[in-house]
Amino acid sequence: MLTIFLRAFVLYAVMLITLRGMGKHQLGQYQPYEFAMAMLIADLVSTPMSEVSTPLLHGLLPVAALFVTHGVITLLCMRFDRVRSVLSGKPCVIAADGIIDRRQLTRLCLSLSDLLEGLRTAGILDLKDLGTAIIEANGTVSAFPQSASRPPTAEEMGIDTPREGLPLMLILDGRIQSNNLKTSGRQEDWLLEILNRYGLSPKAVLLASLDTMGGLRIQTMDGALITLQALKPQEVSWACG
Repeated sequence: MLTIFLRAFVLYAVMLITLRGMGKHQLGQYQPYEFAMAMLIADLVSTPMSEVSTPLLHGLLPVAALFVTHGVITLLCMRFDRVRSVLSGKPCVIAADGIIDRRQLTRLCLSLSDLLEGLRTAGILDLKDLGTAIIEANGTVSAFPQSASRPPTAEEMGIDTPREGLPLMLILDGRIQSNNLKTSGRQEDWLLEILNRYGLSPKAVLLASLDTMGGLRIQTMDGALITLQALKPQEVSWACG
């Protein structure tokens, strides 16, 4: 029993490392060759995991070979457009100016129901709002409304918007994130002093985030929300350039 447990642990770890090494894209929408690779890896790992009589290397070596093969295919796709188009396909415009291309639907073996579902997922509820729709190489639908149907931008309305960027998480689940605090250019004493004003300790905070305008948002473990201006906008440096 211990042998089966250890074999399962080793094979699971190898599969996890292999998929992680194939990149973030492998964890999202699969390209055709990536989907085939994932299916093969799962099949190769399952046999030595359940059958002790099968040598462990019979599962590890093919996985290693597939990992190398995937790396070669990925490099070829990155360097040669023709290889990428053959293995992954190309994006296809399925609708332009609100008009659905029936010939492309037929060529892609895509039904109208599938297309409408994809449009709803992309946020297009009514076809009168549809401008352009594209079937991406991974099979997802990207849809864009007509210019008259989309919300106006701040630039079009002449509104001067503040700088935006990724907020820094200073506390997560009661634990101070030292690296993020260092990135913000502040010391732990600075954060603790702010928490003390509200009678809080880091362990009482579920989440604390510092945005690119210097605003600090604190949510306590019991659901209370505190917002304050912790820094002046000009004191924020990590979001610059």
